[in-house]
This record gives sequence, C-alpha cells and structure tokens, in this order.
Amino acid sequence: MRRAIIAAALCALGLGMGCGVEKPWLPDGRGSLVIMVADTSGIVPGSIKGKPFLLDSAEVRVQARNQQFLTSSVTSPDGAASFHNLDTGNYTVFARREMFIDNNKKTFTGSFDVLVNGSELRSDTLIVKLIAASQLMINEIYYTGSCSSSFYFYDLFVELYNASADTMYLDGCIITRQSQTIDPDMESKDYVTAIYAYQFPGTPVTGRQHPINPKQFVVIAGTAIDHRLFCPSGLDLSHADWETFNPLANQYDNPAVPNVNNITTSRVKYLINLSHNGVVLADGSEYSFDPDGHMWIPIRTVIDGVEYSSNPAVAKELTVRVDAGFAGVNIAKYSGYSTELRELGLDTNDSSFDFINLAHPTPGFFHMQ
Repeated sequence: MRRAIIAAALCALGLGMGCGVEKPWLPDGRGSLVIMVADTSGIVPGSIKGKPFLLDSAEVRVQARNQQFLTSSVTSPDGAASFHNLDTGNYTVFARREMFIDNNKKTFTGSFDVLVNGSELRSDTLIVKLIAASQLMINEIYYTGSCSSSFYFYDLFVELYNASADTMYLDGCIITRQSQTIDPDMESKDYVTAIYAYQFPGTPVTGRQHPINPKQFVVIAGTAIDHRLFCPSGLDLSHADWETFNPLANQYDNPAVPNVNNITTSRVKYLINLSHNGVVLADGSEYSFDPDGHMWIPIRTVIDGVEYSSNPAVAKELTVRVDAGFAGVNIAKYSGYSTELRELGLDTNDSSFDFINLAHPTPGFFHMQ
C-alpha cells in the first residue's frame, strides 16, 4: 500500500514525541510508558464520533528504534497498556483491535513514535483508525525450501493481490530482494536499499498493458517449472502468472510464462534468504544505484513491503515506515512453510500482526478458500 500514515497520535499530556535514531543516552531501564488506545470514528457501540473512545483488549507492541527491543501487552478494561523498565530512547508503538460490529469484522490499527526519557512516567493516547481493504499488496511469500535432504529451495514465489474494487496495472513495477544489512540510519533515509530487483514490462505508473483485476491473485515464481521433478515435496509453479528471469544468470526460461526481468548487475536468479529477508513492491517510477550496484528505491514509490524473520528478536533490516514487524516468525528452513496475510486484503504495514504461517503454500488462492 502507499506509505500514507494511517494513524495519528493524541498526546494526553501534551508532550512532544522524539523521532531521531540516536543511541540511548541513559540506558537505565527505569522508564515507564502507559498507552491508552482509543477510536474516534463513532462506529464502536457506545462511542460518539469525534470523541476518543477507549478500547479494551487491544494488542499493543512497543519496539525500540535505536536498539533491539520489542515487548507487547493488551489493554485493560479501561483501555490502557503499561510498560516498565524501559531504557531512555525512542520507541514506536503499534496498536490493533478487532471486533464484530453489526455482524461484520472490523479492524482498527495505528502507530506513533514516542520518547521515553530517564525514569519518568510517560502517558500517551494512540488513536487507531478503521482499516479498509483497498490496495495492491503482497499476499504470500514462500521462501523456506521444501527438501532438506537435497537443500532444494528454488520453488520460491511471491504472490500479489488486488484488494481494491478497481483494476490496477503492474506495468513497470519492481519486485526486490532487500539488502540484508543493519543500517543505523535507515529511519532517517527517504529510500530503501535492494540487493537486486526485477521489473515488469511496460511503462511505470501510466502503463496499461498488464492489468491485475479486482480480487485477483498474481503469482511471481522464481523459476516457473514443476519443482516436483527435482524435489518430491516441491511446488508445481509451471503455471505461474509471471517468472523472474535474469539473462545474466544460467537460468531456465519457461517460454509459456511471461518474464519479470532483472534490472541490476546481479548475475544470479531471483533468490531470497531462507530465514530473514525483505521483499518490496514499488511502482518502478524512480530508482538509482549506489557504488556497489545496490538499488536505492524512494519510499514514496513503495507500494508494499514485507520483512520476514524466523527470529523476532533480530534487528530490523527494513524501515518501520514500510513494515513495522516480521512475518514468518518461527518458520524453519526447508520446512515447506510459507507466510500469508491473516485476512485477505488487510495489510496494516505491521507483518507481526498481518501475517500467519502456513504449513502448505497456496499459490494463486487464499488459505481460507
């Protein structure tokens, strides 16, 4: 989805919020944070439009922006979640609340940044907003490999989904393998870095040759073949919608499947790490290269991004402005598992909330179908 900010913070005490990425200057572990989660839409029973209505049972996560730290809690009946023993520094707070209203499931979510300073008690109110399914997004990623005996991992795919009611177009869009480096300055940069990228044919943004219809899935295979020929538990991707192809690599090209072509100097086929990596979908309208040949992609052109990691305690490699969490937590290499959106068409930019693990990948359809 576009990087529009979906949540606004109402500071209950009128305190300013920090937004830097400097290291903690007082790693004392004495700070406390109380987060009140509220909605102002007026659609929650008992609420009034425009007035904060506190929500109980909301999931709240607090993640440090300048160190490896993540904790979570649930709001009490009075709408509050408390966190203690926090080091001085900048944190990002995420909240999510699901409920049934008029027999329809509604999801509210939001995030903001907050500064915890010294041993003070900091209180803030996070206003969450109703999320609607209305965009192009990454729906499923399969990257773990399916044959440990032969170390086979070539049957990977990335699946896209058009959650909107309108036809969208893939012309010129790029799909990436993100850089696997920890950049302490990434939260202050206006771009993300990819190891390599593959681009759909056509003109970015204005092209109309490669539609993705409303509620349609599009499967992009690393190699569009029947992988069961090489690994009994592999996937048959010979009928994928697209295949990544690198003319600089020694790669089979299925003539029956159209290509998404390599546009970097990389000489390998499209492969992503088996345990921790990121995938970004961008509109392809603008990018540049660093001296090492890595691609710099402006965040304003990013449509969606997912970072996955088997270990949720590792440092982020993709800015929280693109993905605030991790998909694929606890997925083992060569397990045959994939990670897919929990709810079809619902992407809040926090993969820790959004994605679940599947024992059997579902290219071309949703796990609940």
